[in-house]
Amino acid sequence: MQKDSDALLVTKLKEGNKFAFEALYEKYSAKLYNSIVLLVYDKSTAKDITQSCFLTIWEKRNNLDSEKSFTAYLYTIARNMVYKETERLLLHNKFVENKLNTEVEPFEEDAINMDVSLLEKQIELLLQNLPDISQKIFHLKREEELSNKEIATRLGLTERAVEAHFYRTMKLLKEELRKFIMIFLSLYFLNNC
Repeated sequence: MQKDSDALLVTKLKEGNKFAFEALYEKYSAKLYNSIVLLVYDKSTAKDITQSCFLTIWEKRNNLDSEKSFTAYLYTIARNMVYKETERLLLHNKFVENKLNTEVEPFEEDAINMDVSLLEKQIELLLQNLPDISQKIFHLKREEELSNKEIATRLGLTERAVEAHFYRTMKLLKEELRKFIMIFLSLYFLNNC
């Protein structure tokens, strides 16, 4: 029944119906926000990602398929945005740490703006420290956007094993992110006292 009502709303949304969009937003935004906040541990970031997800839905409404699960599509968008935000923060803080370790004079905010390719290389270095299986699972979820079930089938694992590896990977990345943030904040306050 829920799938039928979603399919009807998606069909209307594809036609540009704002009421259908608002109905889907009302139905799923709180649940999506709660899921995201558990991953990013920051209410403001979770709110921004939730809004961005629905903005993407609106912008790509012509690509929606009423035969497919709207929630699966929505959560795939959210998952990718969470990954990108986590990577962005990790790279940003890794870069700041590197700049602070190599420069004697206080850093300028402009120094943090760097070439995207260099940022991508730094995140890849961080990910290379993960066990092979964790790297593969992270890659399949992030790059190929596969579900846990699809990854389990491809790698010959159980869905539980995939979830456990991914959970540990995200936990490790979050711990690294926290370390970088603490270093950044400590040095920022030291330089501005």
